Amino acid sequence: MNRFRKTAALALSLAMLTACSSGSASTPSAAPADDAAGKTSVTVAIDADLNTMDYQVATDGNSFIMQTLCIAGLTEINGEGTPVADMAETWDISEDGLQYTFHLRDGITWSDGTPVTANDFVFAWRRLVDPALASEYNFLLDTAMHVVNAAEVIKGEKPVEELGVSAPDDKTFVVDLSIPCGFFLSLCAFPSTFPLNQAFFEAQGDKYAQNIDNQLYNGPYVMSDRQDGSLYTFTKNPNYWNADNIAMETVAFQLLQDTQSAMMSYENGDLDVVKLVSEQVEAYSGTEGYVSNLQGYLWYISPNYTHDFINNADLREAIMFGIDREAICNLVLKDGSVAARGIIPREFAYGPDGKDYCDTTDAFVTYDPERAAAAWARAQEALGETLTISLLFEDSEASKAVAENLKSMLEANCPGLTISLDQKPKKTRLELMRTLDPSFELGLTRWGPDYNDPQTYMDLFKSDVAGYNGSFSNDEYNEIMNRAETGEDAANPEARWQDMKDAEKLLIADLYAEIPVYQNGGAMMINPAIDGIEFHAGAVDNYRHIYVK
Repeated sequence: MNRFRKTAALALSLAMLTACSSGSASTPSAAPADDAAGKTSVTVAIDADLNTMDYQVATDGNSFIMQTLCIAGLTEINGEGTPVADMAETWDISEDGLQYTFHLRDGITWSDGTPVTANDFVFAWRRLVDPALASEYNFLLDTAMHVVNAAEVIKGEKPVEELGVSAPDDKTFVVDLSIPCGFFLSLCAFPSTFPLNQAFFEAQGDKYAQNIDNQLYNGPYVMSDRQDGSLYTFTKNPNYWNADNIAMETVAFQLLQDTQSAMMSYENGDLDVVKLVSEQVEAYSGTEGYVSNLQGYLWYISPNYTHDFINNADLREAIMFGIDREAICNLVLKDGSVAARGIIPREFAYGPDGKDYCDTTDAFVTYDPERAAAAWARAQEALGETLTISLLFEDSEASKAVAENLKSMLEANCPGLTISLDQKPKKTRLELMRTLDPSFELGLTRWGPDYNDPQTYMDLFKSDVAGYNGSFSNDEYNEIMNRAETGEDAANPEARWQDMKDAEKLLIADLYAEIPVYQNGGAMMINPAIDGIEFHAGAVDNYRHIYVK
């Protein structure tokens, strides 16, 4: 380990995983052309567009990254993966762990000069669970954080005013829980829990968060320019309470899906951070500025169970075992990605015994073309000799390459099966999957964890919670997860951990319900002149603290 890689092996707290430094410079030279002297701006290349700046609606990583630049929550995740004070200066936790009392800082304001108050948190948290919004992240206050009455509010059984949050005064925010939550403070740094000024929000109506003037900011930066589909620029906020420790004047994100063009811009000094794919990794590995890290993102194929043929377990088994994941990672992506072994990533969650979750479970996913062929033969008896299935994927170079290889592998291992490729922009892909559009049959998607615990993945497939909009549903799976989250095992770390293992085995090894493919690697080039980017395995990557070395 070196200064680019730091991990925390604590069971119920966030860990972080930063990039691993490589050796000295060698050909090809990839150092940016600009001189570091006087550098006050950083530009980051992204390969998927901003989806929304509404942080109680957002579900994707790039949106969250930009939101954490310009909005501040009660806490912030530091470089060690630990929650530290942000809008809240201090907090008190009751002895039973069921009440958190946050004390806000003096003088904190929104970008229009109005104070940030405890009522801004009350309004935001109530909006998050409001059935009228139907946020995909409303579960955070329910099954993750266990805020009192969250489930009933989400279901519409109680009004939002009965959510277990209150503001005794402008500087005091109180949260009541039904069950202690060991990672509660970490989730207070997640964008879904950020504050929202009610008067401003209501004045904007449907235009809220649609452009830079329809949103307020209270974080280290303000969004100063927004060119959808192109460039997003953030300028330092002098009124942020910790502005003296924010080094860069501007941080910008430029959408560039052509990785070759992105690397040319990097070498010309126009970009400071660029992701690498495939042959680029081989070309630049070992050069100055090359870093690589194993990320918490898990890519998997999600079936749409509203289609009758998807409910054929033999078909899903054939797909599960007909994919050579090692080949996809080592021969296609070449960016440090690793083959998935289940739905829970490596180096991400650590149990009560301090061991990596993945070191204590079986590998549920393997490449077995003979098993795939046998399962496909059984599926053909019910579905016919030939079948065409659509695979929905987003328009990044990596997703396109993976989808093409999935098609080739599955068609070779399951003769008579045709995979029809359906490429869409990420925003469209997300919407088609969220609404279970009929055109969506299989979807190549990813999930990035919100906190370092298997529950952040397992909750994705728990169908008996308010607001669930997936298509998979299994009573036994729900029963196991309920026992772990709110039932008899919730307060028993060892029993709860075993429940997670049992639930994963049922989901992947027994039902083939979701089809893991790979865990994201993070090979990239970072301008050697800068430092301070914090890559988190179980939280939002943080670009707040970039500085010139």
